[in-house]
Amino acid sequence: MSHHIAFDHAHQLSELVKHAISTSNLIANQNVQYKIEQEQVFLTGIVSSYYEKQLAQESVSRITGVRQVHNRLTVEPAQKAVETLSTN
Repeated sequence: MSHHIAFDHAHQLSELVKHAISTSNLIANQNVQYKIEQEQVFLTGIVSSYYEKQLAQESVSRITGVRQVHNRLTVEPAQKAVETLSTN
């Protein structure tokens, strides 16, 4: 495989992951980043619920060309953040 084809594939995969995250209503406005290495996607950042964490993983894992998803998202419920602010 030439370097040009490999770059095009990596760029296309990156665009597909970006689109999957940005078009999901629940996770689009969350703090979700990703890194792709050899068709493996590493998700990092913060989401508000375990459902959103799972949704991000499932959205990315459905993409053709993604071999594996490493879900390293942290869950920080919004209610907890509000309670912390109100007690200070």
